Amino acid sequence: MAFQRVGILSIGEMGYHWARLLIEHGVEVLTCSTGRSEVTRKRAENAGARSVSLRRLVSEADLVAAIVVPSAAGRVASQVGRALAKVGRKDCLYLDANAISPMTAAAVGEILSPAQAGFVDGCIIGSATKLSKAVVYVSGARAEELCALRDSGFSVEVLGPKAGQASAFKIVYAGLTKGLQGLLTELLLGARKFDLLQEILRRYEQSFPGLVGAAGRSIASLPVHAGRRAEEMRELRATFRHHGLKAVIAPATQKILEQIAALDCGKPSETGAREGELLETLELFFERGLLQEKD
Repeated sequence: MAFQRVGILSIGEMGYHWARLLIEHGVEVLTCSTGRSEVTRKRAENAGARSVSLRRLVSEADLVAAIVVPSAAGRVASQVGRALAKVGRKDCLYLDANAISPMTAAAVGEILSPAQAGFVDGCIIGSATKLSKAVVYVSGARAEELCALRDSGFSVEVLGPKAGQASAFKIVYAGLTKGLQGLLTELLLGARKFDLLQEILRRYEQSFPGLVGAAGRSIASLPVHAGRRAEEMRELRATFRHHGLKAVIAPATQKILEQIAALDCGKPSETGAREGELLETLELFFERGLLQEKD
């Protein structure tokens, strides 16, 4: 049965497009803007989401979807757990759709356990701005219930009955996409330094058709999203370490993404739109001294 009312925490870029798609299919979207920035509150308004208290959200929503940065996953789950305990609801379906490690997913499940919430481990693979082509991967004992999102225009795939499978899937996938972004940023800044940028872009396109175009769109969004993507690489690194593997590329990618985030040169959109082009983004990074040795 399709969901009638979905609570989204919170309305960032991905949450904005989730809200729009759900609303287009007749689903009421709730959010809680308490303590959020003015940009987030405006984005929720533009998406058409109804802002309510957290207690009301967990009381009324058929599904609560957490779509936040990895470092906020535990905090949001704790807030929801406390709200559920206060309203006395015990059947709330909770989807953690964040880019977190399986260990963090397990911790989120433990946080929600006292409230007897139905925890589903999930992730989103694909662009927020092309959400109809993205896939929501889920795992856990109640993962099959998320297939109801298909009635609202989502593609949903169940990976299995074990929580943590979707989180592992996401961070391994993120290692490729963010790794390509970090590597290309580094190489293209080098080409810019050598006055060979256009020449190397043409050669890359000849050798790997479509690669620069696909990765370039994500690089253009790094001024806003580099910090969150660095957190994803930290989660990947921690997962490998937990399972006796030593990540090499993930820490390097994390480092360059953190350096981009430190430039503080991006402005979040109130409509969930991605702005900017690859070349102008590279020029911005170059002018701000990204990767340049300090005297």
